[in-house]
Amino acid sequence: MAEAIAQALREAGIRRVYGLPGGENVEVLEALRRSGMDFVLVHNESSALYMAAAAARLEGRPGVCLTTLGPGLANAMAGLGHAWLDRAPLLLLTAQVPAAPGGRHTHQLLDQQALTRPLTKVTRALQPGDDARAIVHDLLRLAVSGRPGPVHLQLSRDLAASPATPVTSATAFRTPAPVSPDLADLERAQALWRAARRRLLLVGLGLDLQGCHAELLALAEASQAPVIVTPKAKGAIRNDHPLAAGTIGLTRADPVYELLDETDCLLAVGFDVVELVRPWEADAPLIWLAPWENADPQLPAAAEFPGEMAPVLRQLTSVAGMTDAAWGATRVRQFRESLAQRHFPAPESGRMAPRDFLAALRRATPADTPLAVDVGSHKILASLEWPDLQAQRFLLSNGLSCMGYGLAAAIGASLALERGPALCLSGDAGIAMVLGELELVTRLDLPVVTVVLNDGALDLIRLAQLRAGAAAWGTEFGNPDFAQIARAFGIPALRSGNLAACETAVRDALHTRQPLLVDALIDPSGYCLPG
Repeated sequence: MAEAIAQALREAGIRRVYGLPGGENVEVLEALRRSGMDFVLVHNESSALYMAAAAARLEGRPGVCLTTLGPGLANAMAGLGHAWLDRAPLLLLTAQVPAAPGGRHTHQLLDQQALTRPLTKVTRALQPGDDARAIVHDLLRLAVSGRPGPVHLQLSRDLAASPATPVTSATAFRTPAPVSPDLADLERAQALWRAARRRLLLVGLGLDLQGCHAELLALAEASQAPVIVTPKAKGAIRNDHPLAAGTIGLTRADPVYELLDETDCLLAVGFDVVELVRPWEADAPLIWLAPWENADPQLPAAAEFPGEMAPVLRQLTSVAGMTDAAWGATRVRQFRESLAQRHFPAPESGRMAPRDFLAALRRATPADTPLAVDVGSHKILASLEWPDLQAQRFLLSNGLSCMGYGLAAAIGASLALERGPALCLSGDAGIAMVLGELELVTRLDLPVVTVVLNDGALDLIRLAQLRAGAAAWGTEFGNPDFAQIARAFGIPALRSGNLAACETAVRDALHTRQPLLVDALIDPSGYCLPG
């Protein structure tokens, strides 16, 4: 069966598997090796899923991961939860012990299907006589159908070594074609869009799945509709476009809620409620347009179009009517100017203000370089204020928000882009969880630049304590010298609180396609995030 699994993966265009094997995976590993597949050995199982999820988003096909039984799957659960809530199409292959006579074996034995069922679209254990090749194709197809997500396949070692039973009707995996909407239902949506005077576009993670960025831009410009994006849709239109209004889904008080409250017709494009922190409360009529059904939960919508999005975008573009003079680009400019007038505290000596550092990082980073952001105060700041100039270049764990995601995702992005440069922005607590993955940067010779924002705390939690009038207790810690650790892995490094030095080092590393770690000393008082 292992040979059939490897064959099916090759037929589906999969060329790389991420994971951390055990003795029960030997036959699968050998089959992957003989098929010419790359195997990326990680140091923590969840890292494999973060890497595969990031690569899947950039490559447009499912990622594949492998773990052993028991602790292997248990360690992968954070990554599986990330894939589930961030709608990442993954296939997770896990080993299992053979069925023991009389049920007399429990060592490392967990009910894998009970564990994975709540976090996958389907979980399946291969049985004697199964056609493993056909099953893998079916699972890959399911992973990308409708709302994407992870699937799980369990294979015991005794079955891995057994031949698969061929089924002549089996068809190779192909990405399913989007279902075309019933254009007759457009009449109500067109009437709403035509009558509105303050139209607004809310763009989510589903836009990139169908690549209709040109249609989105044409509709925004024809309708003079400000465009609000969720973090996973950053870059849907360039950040410097006059209608690019900002990002939603980070806090309950994101600045762009101001515009959402003023609209009189809202078109949600590829949107998923999992991308919001606060419950849906918009009062304006909603037109729903996504590759999946309006469900889980269902939002009150005046018109719904699950399926192919481009035809609907074109139809609405053709009926765009009048716009209030104070709306559109005029309102977005006014909104941006009000944000620019905010004042932030100066950093203490020897440390950098987070916003100043983020701006320096943007200046040093080419537009096509992916940025993978870890979780913490810096994730909120970067999601709200990192200027995106290209689609699918901003990667984060948003639905589940897993610390430790950033470095693994940057590695996955670099591999997906043929070992191209990638940037990781991590907090000190997040990077401490996954320091072992720095070894991959050296082993795989990847031009990954890792930036560690060093402030010695779980700053987002500490900020919540201080806002509540409580003491900062249980949220502060001491840090090692991350630059020295990077050098021990063979990675050039800089430890600095100087903006110019950090900007120059990052620019040079990305330009010369060299790895680098920057231990950036920052003053967290400058975050001043929305409540």
